Amino acid sequence: MTRGTARHALIGALLLVAAPAFAQDDCTLSFGRGWPPATGNHGAAVEQLFHGDTQPAVSLVWLPATGKERGIALIPGAEGAAWTLRVSEADERVHVWSGGSARGGVQFRTDQTPDRDEVRIPVPLAQRLTSLWQQALERAAPEGVNAPLQERGLVSFLVNGERFSGVAPDCGPAELLLDQVDLLVEASNESESKQEKRWQQLDAALDELQQSLSGQAPEND
Repeated sequence: MTRGTARHALIGALLLVAAPAFAQDDCTLSFGRGWPPATGNHGAAVEQLFHGDTQPAVSLVWLPATGKERGIALIPGAEGAAWTLRVSEADERVHVWSGGSARGGVQFRTDQTPDRDEVRIPVPLAQRLTSLWQQALERAAPEGVNAPLQERGLVSFLVNGERFSGVAPDCGPAELLLDQVDLLVEASNESESKQEKRWQQLDAALDELQQSLSGQAPEND
């Protein structure tokens, strides 16, 4: 992955798309369970490229309408060992149209090596993030609300085997996940001393998410 500005591209990309569809209270989201129609093969190809046979507890992939696919994942360690934070970017776009307009077809370029940054993340922090993200996403996409059709790119979260997809949430508790994505991306290529500060920031951000989920106002320092 290109160092520096490229690490900010993931969070920036998540904020580029917005297409309201389903409302809960004053929050309108284009978000639901599963893959949106006609995107599952693309998403599965990207996840296979980024994760291989690894089974993340948390995975987020961004499938843009154009440009390279990107993602993050939290991978549990064996027998209580530290988890791995992985930030990935395709070397070239996975989803491409091959051939002429009349007789062409979609191809998935999975014969490539993605750019990747990996660091260890403390177990309690990773487990707390997993639990709170699942709660936030379940609220953003209640049971029975299927992921809607998207034409401008989408994000897809997979948390403990549950999939949530659509336009990146821009309201409600799930909106806070995007700030946490930014912290994870920053931590993926920092020294251990800087990572410790980033983990503290992430823990504080999770406090805010937990307060939002419980309906409490954030505490002021």
